[in-house]
Amino acid sequence: MGKKTWWWRFMLTITNASVLFVLYSLPCNYKISRCFWGNNEMVMATFHIFAAILIISIFLFFITDKLFLKWLRFAGVWIVLSILVIVVTPEHHEGLLSFGGPSKEEISIWMASLFVILSLVKIVWDARRGVRE
Repeated sequence: MGKKTWWWRFMLTITNASVLFVLYSLPCNYKISRCFWGNNEMVMATFHIFAAILIISIFLFFITDKLFLKWLRFAGVWIVLSILVIVVTPEHHEGLLSFGGPSKEEISIWMASLFVILSLVKIVWDARRGVRE
């Protein structure tokens, strides 16, 4: 493993843990439920994305540099896509029995969950294939 990408992995993990701790301690007031399901959609979406990246970052220490860089490109595209989808999703749906679509909270949970699943599938798939470029 190259020293440069090892430091990237280390800093990714530390940065994610730090952001999660700041969110947990400040806007969530040391209540994990407020981070996952609170009233502030921006805090929830940020928490979901960073939690997903933190989960994946554990696995990144066990892959090659080439595979890490390939995953990093995938993650960058996915995060930008997630942010765009969350931003364009309406905050509230009108009506008593609103079936108009998912909320920002649901979208951020789904995008974060899919990110973890697809990242793990991508890492395993590329590792078994022997990443070719």
